[in-house]
Amino acid sequence: MGTKTIGDFINLGNESLSIGVITVCSICTLMLIANIIRRKIPLFRRSLMPTAVIAGLLGLFIKEIVLAVWGFNIFGTLALSGIVYHLLPVGFISLCLREKDNYTQTFDKNKRKIENVAAAKSGAFIIATYLMQGIVGISILMIISRVIMPELNPGTGIMLALGFGQGPQQANATGYIWDAARYMDAWGAGSARNFGLTIAAIGFLWASIPGIILINMIAKKRGISLKRDEFEKSGDVNSYSIESPDEIPLSESIDKFSLQLCMVGGVYLLTIGIVILLEILFRLSGVNFLVDLVPTIWGFIFMLGALVAICVKVILRRLVKTGIMHRKYPNSYMMNRISGAAFDISITAALCLISLTRLGTLWIPVLVVTTLGGFITIFFIRFICNRIYKDYEDEAFLAFYGNCTGTIANGMILAREIDKDFRTPASDDLVKGGAAGIVLGVPMLFLISQAPRPGSLWWVATAIVVYFFILLIYLLKDFIFKKKTRQK
Repeated sequence: MGTKTIGDFINLGNESLSIGVITVCSICTLMLIANIIRRKIPLFRRSLMPTAVIAGLLGLFIKEIVLAVWGFNIFGTLALSGIVYHLLPVGFISLCLREKDNYTQTFDKNKRKIENVAAAKSGAFIIATYLMQGIVGISILMIISRVIMPELNPGTGIMLALGFGQGPQQANATGYIWDAARYMDAWGAGSARNFGLTIAAIGFLWASIPGIILINMIAKKRGISLKRDEFEKSGDVNSYSIESPDEIPLSESIDKFSLQLCMVGGVYLLTIGIVILLEILFRLSGVNFLVDLVPTIWGFIFMLGALVAICVKVILRRLVKTGIMHRKYPNSYMMNRISGAAFDISITAALCLISLTRLGTLWIPVLVVTTLGGFITIFFIRFICNRIYKDYEDEAFLAFYGNCTGTIANGMILAREIDKDFRTPASDDLVKGGAAGIVLGVPMLFLISQAPRPGSLWWVATAIVVYFFILLIYLLKDFIFKKKTRQK
């Protein structure tokens, strides 16, 4: 007898639509409750855990209790999957449609100007960390599969890089691809997504709990007081801070925010159309390799959405420059709000999608991989930051550690604790590095989709190791060459 849902107890008419609406409203309610918890309970306020993560863990706890006691799922699994799957490209599209933020960042330490590390180097650092996590995950699962769990696919260990490095949305997307290919059928349907989402949830805990410990260690070493006003005012917001004079007005025949949503929706529709066209062409070609790529394309639709959004933004700029269009339509402030809402809601939904009972014996590799992966990530990021982020290595360490175990929001939260006004270039390096990492990470996405495929592990693992050392040499070339010069 399968797990029951709300629709089994009450008449909802169009059941799938009604359960979907109830699930969305439940996610929103959880985020409101989590925000109250974080603001009112000192333990959660000091944990530095994002509200979306608290909401997701709260929803997961309630769901598992109700499931164990009454035997039905309070959320619609299909609805949760849809929220995570579709809001991820929405978030990326809105980020890519916005215009570049106009701000400068300077930092003076001992009367010396500190220059930002190049965006390409920060991007290479982020991708190198993901590759390192992938190597660790594959190595650990290879040992576990040889010793105690022969049915375990070692290639799935690369999920550590997605769960820790990219967060629950990408872990869910990759799990979708693996489930379609039936790489983890030994644990039941949907096990690959469940595996990745659980690793991502533990990654948030690594970003928060060890993150607090690391902050206090750094603060003690540098004599920094961590006492601050948690309820400080956010500042005034006026028309000059949310729009430029050459943009469309806030309210005309259509509300400006509505127009931003319509642009995001239009770009997403175009992206879906391109994916459908590619699937038709690949299937008509009859080439097995191209046909096998179809689930991968659907799984990584957020990357294609980002590329389409960038192309649309370039076209809009050209139309303004040539005089065909007289006003700018995308608004950075509102696009930021759309992406923020999309990512917050999708993170909460992704954590609620986890099934603790369905993991079964997968708990063994999950706990071993996340524990060893967490410690190795700390040491690796510390090692690199000490060598390429001179004079602000502590701020960079916290920023990149938070990003590579949770999300970029975790990185900003951790760095802000010892760099309250973001006076060092650490936050800027993280943002620009994330943008550069999109390009550098494209080969890794293909390797991730192929890692669990039978017969592919060895060439995929070799490619990951080679790519990792190429990026590592690029990151440390100045340090290595300077050291050799000093020795001579």
